[in-house]
Amino acid sequence: MTDLEFFFNPKSIAIIGASDTLRFGYTTTKYLLNSQFKTYPIHLTKSEILGHKAYKNIKEIPDDIELAIILIGNENVPQAIKDCIDKGVKGVIIESAGFAETGLEKNIALQNEITKLIKDSNLRAIGPNCVGISNFHNEFTSSEVQFNRVFKGGISIIAQSGVLGNVFIDWGSSQKIGFSKAITLGNKIDVDEVDMLEYLNNDPETKVITLYLEGTKRGNEFKEILKKMNKPVLILKSGRTDIGSIAAKSHTSSIAGDDKIYDAVFKQHPGIFRVNNFYELFNIAQIFITQTLPKGKNVAIITGSGSLGILACDELKNQGLTLANLEKSTIQEIRNIIPDWVSIGGTIDLGPSQMYTLIPSLKAVFHDKNVDCVLFIFTVPRGPLEEFEPLAAGIKTSFRLIKNLSQNTNKPCVCVCFGSRWVFEYILDIASKFNIPVVDRTKHALKAFKMMHEYNQYLKFGKKWN
Repeated sequence: MTDLEFFFNPKSIAIIGASDTLRFGYTTTKYLLNSQFKTYPIHLTKSEILGHKAYKNIKEIPDDIELAIILIGNENVPQAIKDCIDKGVKGVIIESAGFAETGLEKNIALQNEITKLIKDSNLRAIGPNCVGISNFHNEFTSSEVQFNRVFKGGISIIAQSGVLGNVFIDWGSSQKIGFSKAITLGNKIDVDEVDMLEYLNNDPETKVITLYLEGTKRGNEFKEILKKMNKPVLILKSGRTDIGSIAAKSHTSSIAGDDKIYDAVFKQHPGIFRVNNFYELFNIAQIFITQTLPKGKNVAIITGSGSLGILACDELKNQGLTLANLEKSTIQEIRNIIPDWVSIGGTIDLGPSQMYTLIPSLKAVFHDKNVDCVLFIFTVPRGPLEEFEPLAAGIKTSFRLIKNLSQNTNKPCVCVCFGSRWVFEYILDIASKFNIPVVDRTKHALKAFKMMHEYNQYLKFGKKWN
């Protein structure tokens, strides 16, 4: 097992290149010096940083140091690495850029130099050209995370790109998605996705793993670790095209490789799922982590719009799922409480009647033995939500009921919300209190049902579902 705990829960930290002015490293320096983590600033010329004693060299610090964060110019990084090795530091996060990703010979030589230093020592390194680690449970970060604006949870992120990792967190938090760990790897001179997949596989705080991958330098080891994963892994692999592969190489000096090979590898391993964009990545991860795994692939659709219900049926077919064949008793139970003009065909189209028909319809559908998953398509516009207080109260009651029904019947439910951003955030705010995922794309909800059913089949029978 790869022991990388000191990257996520360091007992002592040195910031090499600490800053007390608004420049690279200032936010990290300020946060860590005022945090619970024992932190020592290092600066060549200043004796004090933000009210804390500063040291000229890491070797001057009287205490042992577990983790060093390097925020200095690329040409000074080799000496900093040597000092960390002499000090007996366990790990370094090299946030400095200007190495092999530039394509310049002198910078490639610099990266080769620090790589050799790392390989010839016991020091572990993340980077260079990254923003390192964030642990949302103990609130350690080497990046610029505002923990009061994010949610703790069970989704962990591994990304090669530093900025994209922060974008993932920022967007995910706007969706009320809870995170466990965020890891940016940069140029991967030492620690890479193989190491971090192994670490997260054994991390009790991580329930679902998401991976943004530009390429891997350890193909065989990567395939082996995928075989060992005991948690769902969602992978967003870039470089599908020749142009994308070239861009990936210049971004983090990645070996992108033939995308078809990656695709084949992902398909070989149960529990490994490829997604097409980062919205899918986190929407599906959120559904995985909040909902029970479906027993089958029969989906009931409750909607306020017949057209959206039909479109959902098309997508359901594309995903290899089945529209639930409701029992006659379920259909009759719903017909007893709906107006004559409400349609119950393949989907349950409640239309404007849902203010008083939604709750009994939900009860009937969840208790139908032919239903494995429930897709709830929300279509009420902003006006009625603002003007009719009973409607707003009824929505809250509906989501509380969905939570209870889902738990009692072991059937997952996802709400797909159509309308303005105001409506989406209004529904998200209510639904998140009851742990019901809300997405704005029907495809993401149904793709999640498909993947979750496949994963459940693997857990039960040890094979992929076709």
